[in-house]
Formats: sequence, structure tokens, C-alpha cells
Amino acid sequence: MNFVIGDIHGEYTKLKALIKNIFSIDNKANFIFIGDYIDKGEDAYSTLKYLTELSKENKCIFIRGNHEYFWELLKENNDKYAELLIKYGGKNTINSIDKRLSILETKKILFNEFKSLFDVLKNYQVIGNYVITHSGIPPELYNTPIEKIPTDQLLFNRYDFIRSNKLYFDKKVIFGHTGFYTPYYDGYKIGIDTAACYLETQPLTAFCTDEDFFINSNNETSQLSSINQAVCPAIPRVKAWRQL
Repeated sequence: MNFVIGDIHGEYTKLKALIKNIFSIDNKANFIFIGDYIDKGEDAYSTLKYLTELSKENKCIFIRGNHEYFWELLKENNDKYAELLIKYGGKNTINSIDKRLSILETKKILFNEFKSLFDVLKNYQVIGNYVITHSGIPPELYNTPIEKIPTDQLLFNRYDFIRSNKLYFDKKVIFGHTGFYTPYYDGYKIGIDTAACYLETQPLTAFCTDEDFFINSNNETSQLSSINQAVCPAIPRVKAWRQL
């Protein structure tokens, strides 16, 4: 079965728990990770190491998140991408290796040691009746084929996209980037970022595209059909609880 995993943001312990719970259902599961693997959370380095090892045994597709995008564009210790990364949790990533490092030194270590992951980042994945991107698709680009949409247009969507009420070429969009207390579903799109890095009690969540159910790091499961489509369980955009 195929499982789409929400934003991890370095929450290593929750990631291990979620994968263990999925393996209790299907130890041959395929994984599609929706991006934002690092920054803000518990241990970015161990998270990337774990994902790299997991990909050697199970099929894994790694989608690019906006945080990976900023790290890719980073060129100097004090450029605008460095400022954005430090503002939004990059210190946690640095400290997961060595707090004495500069942000550029950290990038060199990450992109060398985890080259096999960063080199295969994708902007989207299409599986059955679903299109998967990090943050959804801009409503004004719903008539544009996914392969023609620029990278940055799939990384920063939020409220205009969430308010849109239509399918994308007859497919539902699975997205992360925006944190929810519980998975979001409105009949057109599925939000699976359950804000694992924002509150200690929030789990990391996965969605099975084959059988339309959710499972999280607390080993709780729920069916897509059980979600109240009239409710948007958005979480307040507060500072992540571990963020330095």
C-alpha cells in the first residue's frame, strides 16, 4: 500500500513511531513524503539518516518542501535564504549536527551526506485519483498541467488554495504545509500536516491512498469518509514548541 506522510520537521521520534505503526499493517509499504523534513523540530540530522536508511528497504518518494527549497537556494551565511531559515527553525537543524557550525557549513554536510535524498526531490507525485504536492496548487493554475507548474508555485500555498472548491483535473490534491489539529478534508483536497512539530501532543500523520484511511504516530486510525467536511481544524500559527 502507498502511504503519504505529512510534514516531519525533524520530529524523529514521532517519525519512527509512525513508520512502526504502518509496518504493523504493511511491512512492504511504499512511502511518499510530502516535504519539510528538517528545521523547527527534534533532530533533523537523525531524521534524514533514518529516511535514507528506510529508502534502502522500501520504495520512498521524497517531495520537495519549502524548507528544502530554501536550503537548496542558500549560497551565503547571510543571504535572504539564511535569514529565512534561521527565522523558521534552521538553528534546530544546525544544532542537530554541531551548534558551532555556520548555516553554510551545515548545508555542505547535509547535501554531501544525504545527497541521495536531496538529489531525488520531486515537486509532485500522481497516484491514482490523487495529486500530491507540498502545499497544494494555486487555484488560478488549476487548468495548468502539473508538470508545467513552476516549483515555487507548489510550495507556499495556503488560504486561497484551501478555500477553493474544485478538483484538479478530476483528482483530489493531498497537501501539507498548513498545520491542522486533525486531518483536513473538504471533498476536494486532503491536508495531512497535523502539526507534529508545533505542539508536543500533536502526532505525525499518514494517509493510505489505496484504502482511504489515516494512521498517526499515536497509532490512531480513522477513515476519510468519517471526516466532517464542514469543519476546518486549522491550528494557530504559533512558534514550534522545540524551535530555537
